[in-house]
Amino acid sequence: MFGKRSNKARLTRGLFLILALILAVSLSLAGCGGSKGTAPDASKTGQAGQAEKTAKKSGFNIALLDGTNGNAWRIQMEQNMQQVADKLKSQGIISNYSVYVANNDATTQAQQMDQLINSGVDAILINPVSATALAPVIDKAVSKGILVMAIDQHISHPKVISVTTDQYEWARIQAEWLAKQLNGKGDILQFDAIAGAPANEVRHQAFADVLAKYPGIKVLKQVNMDWDEGKAKQLMTSLLSTYPNFDAILCQDGAAVGIINALQEANHPLPKAITSDEWIAYLRLWYDINQKNPNNPLNAIIVENPPGIGADGLMIAVNLLQGKKLKDGVLTSDPMDKANKNAIMIKPTLIITNENLKEWYEKTKDKPDTYYIDSVLSPEEIDKLFQ
Repeated sequence: MFGKRSNKARLTRGLFLILALILAVSLSLAGCGGSKGTAPDASKTGQAGQAEKTAKKSGFNIALLDGTNGNAWRIQMEQNMQQVADKLKSQGIISNYSVYVANNDATTQAQQMDQLINSGVDAILINPVSATALAPVIDKAVSKGILVMAIDQHISHPKVISVTTDQYEWARIQAEWLAKQLNGKGDILQFDAIAGAPANEVRHQAFADVLAKYPGIKVLKQVNMDWDEGKAKQLMTSLLSTYPNFDAILCQDGAAVGIINALQEANHPLPKAITSDEWIAYLRLWYDINQKNPNNPLNAIIVENPPGIGADGLMIAVNLLQGKKLKDGVLTSDPMDKANKNAIMIKPTLIITNENLKEWYEKTKDKPDTYYIDSVLSPEEIDKLFQ
C-alpha cells in the first residue's frame, strides 16, 4: 500500500502541485521492471505491456467515464482533472480529453466505453458504476492496447489499475471513532451510499467488521442514501417516526448535512456522535451548531476523501503511457478484490474532530459550501510510485 498524503498547506498548494505534476510528467522517461506478488499483478498482466506498445511521449487521447456527477464531490473531481488536462493539452502532452457521464447506469457506462474503444483512445479512466459489470468491454479495450484505469472506486479486473483513497481505512477510522464515543454500547442508524457501487461495498464491509467487535452496539436500521443529501434528509425524517430513540449515526459522505437538517426541523436532539466527510457545508454547519451550543457541542468526525484522487489517477496514467513502470510493492490488493494485485490505495491522513474543527473552519473561510477539502499527490510522491 502506498504512502500517506501530507497535511501541510493542503488547501493552498493544490494548484501548485497540479502544475508541478504536469512538469514532472513532461520530463519523465521510460522505466523498466514490474511488481511481484502471489496475486495477479496488473503491472505484469496487461498494463505494463500496453505502456510498452506506446511509442510516443505526447499527443495522447484520454477519456474519463464518470459513473455520476450528481454531487459536489464528483463535480470537483471532474474540475480537478479538467484543469490538469487543459494544461497538458496546452503543452501537447494530451491531444484530446473527453468526459462522459453514465448517470449511475452500468449498461450506459459499458456502451460509452465501447464507443471510446472504437474511436481509438489511448487511455480510459473510469469512476465505475459497478466493480465487475465492465469486464467484457475492458477485455476488448485491453486487447486493442488501450490503457484502462479506475479512479476513486476499484474495478475488479486483473488488467485494470485502480487509484483510490483507501476506502476501507476511511470507513474503519470513522466506525472505530463512533464505537469509542459510545463506549462500545448503544443504538445507531447506518446510512450507506449506492448499493453495489465499489466504494460503498468496501465501506459497508469495514463498518460491519468494526461493529462486529462491539456486540453492545446495535444497528436499528440501515438505509441507502445514494450519496444524495436530499435523499438522506428524507430518509432521516421518515426514520424518526419508527426509530425516534437512537444514540449515534454512522454515515458515509454526502449524508450528514441532510440528516442534521432533518433532525433540526423536527426539533429532535442531535446524536451523541455522527460521521461524515470533508464537505465544507457540513464543516460550517457543525461549527455553527457548536458556536450556538458551547456547552453541548455536536460530536462529529471528518475523514478526508479528497476529489484530487482523480487528478492523481490522470497523472499516473500519463506516466504509464509514456512508458514508465511502477515499482515493486506499489500495487496491492483491494479488500474486496483479494484475488488481484492491482490497486494503488492512498491512506487518509486528515482527520477533523472538535479538537481541530476551529482550525479548519478558519482555513476554509474563502471556500464555497460546495467545496471539499482537497489535495493531490506531490511530484515527489508521484515519482516514488515509479522505477
